[in-house]
Amino acid sequence: MIHHVLAPFNAISHCSKARTAYENSNWQLCIYHLAQALRVKKNLSENDARLFNQAKKYYKHEHHNDTKTVAVCGWDLSHNAAGRVLAVTELYQHLNYSPAIIGCIIDENPKRPKILWEPMQLAGVPCKYITVHNAYDLLDKAIDFVSQNPFDIVHLSKPRLPNIIIGRLYELIWDTQVIMDIDDEEQGFTGSQAKKIGPLDKPTKQSLAHIRSEYWLAKSVSLATWFETRTVSNQALQSKYGGVIIPHVRNADSFIPSQVLTAKMREHFGIAIDQKVILFFGTPKPHKGLLETAQAIASLNRKDLLFLIIGDFIDKSFERDLKSVSNVEFYFLPNQPYHRIHEFVAMGDICVILQDSGSLISQYQLPAKLVDALAMGLTVISSRTQALLPLIEEGVIIEATDKKLAKTLTRLLDTEIESNKGLKPERDYFLNKLSTQSQATKAEALIAKLPTKTHLITSATVFRLESLTKPNLT
Repeated sequence: MIHHVLAPFNAISHCSKARTAYENSNWQLCIYHLAQALRVKKNLSENDARLFNQAKKYYKHEHHNDTKTVAVCGWDLSHNAAGRVLAVTELYQHLNYSPAIIGCIIDENPKRPKILWEPMQLAGVPCKYITVHNAYDLLDKAIDFVSQNPFDIVHLSKPRLPNIIIGRLYELIWDTQVIMDIDDEEQGFTGSQAKKIGPLDKPTKQSLAHIRSEYWLAKSVSLATWFETRTVSNQALQSKYGGVIIPHVRNADSFIPSQVLTAKMREHFGIAIDQKVILFFGTPKPHKGLLETAQAIASLNRKDLLFLIIGDFIDKSFERDLKSVSNVEFYFLPNQPYHRIHEFVAMGDICVILQDSGSLISQYQLPAKLVDALAMGLTVISSRTQALLPLIEEGVIIEATDKKLAKTLTRLLDTEIESNKGLKPERDYFLNKLSTQSQATKAEALIAKLPTKTHLITSATVFRLESLTKPNLT
């Protein structure tokens, strides 16, 4: 209540400070205070709106010759969705930018506080983020964050409400060049997977407040294409959303198959060098085919097989179900540092990725763990999906279903897995199409062609959820 009472006075104070900053040619401070004024009141006077636009123009001119500042933005940095953020960040690093990681941690349940995703903590990449509890909290904190942290380019990872809001604010406040990245069909992460985006039902008060509500999910996905420049992770998503394909890239200078590395890692963890290791590296979840893989291994009745699972279980009941499969030698390891992924993948021989063909997520997903496996020369077995069809057709991955997995494994094991992983076609495909180096020229061209737009602030401009989630800002 006090906040609402004081809002007009706070706005007046910010506008006064903005004018002083303008007179002193401190364009960044002027922009900051005018954005703060919009945070605490509905709109600006015509004169203050004019100052906002002038300050943005002068700020751009002042920094015209500077190296472009870049940020990669994650909608929720508390879970494995942040993996894509790290991959895109590495691509910018390869292009000699010094990208920052920004974004949110969605903490809607006070009894279960969220923290930064563990592999990101271990990645050694500094990041700035806001912790938000609901959509209105998001709006208030996002305005404050964006007004204090200008960037020339912001690459949004996933069309979710926090990124829509942050992206729109960067366009309005700083005339930032914003890129929307789509690496999953986000509509698959809801109960109504087959629901098409159409006229949205009138939202309830609860759905408006809840960042992960189906209303905001559908709304945010529908707004993805309003960002003129888009990147996608595979052809299936490109056919739906357009954009430039940037796969889940990995640095070829780090991902180098090595028998010496394999032997060293296996020795460290007590795994015999002559064992055949079936690898899963990621977040173990029921829909990822681990149970079916374990059952297939069990049916082979072989003593030389090891099922190595690297990643923390979120669902403990699923972990118990998996461990209950008899006649399988399991080896479990927790989450590992992002920069050491290649070392742990090197322990494997075969990577099994059984995608649920009926899942909207699976149909449009190029799993990062598949790229990791190809990069390290592992033999990859996967089910047929739209996203993986090009790799199956090129013979890079072996197609199998859960029912045929045991037979496929037998065939591979009986013909003996090629020992020199570095010479395999999987590695060549990675180098030519999935490595950071192979995508650098494409990414550079994308950045060079980014449109430069001026997003005018007017006396009618408001920073509200309703206005920022309309298709057109003007």
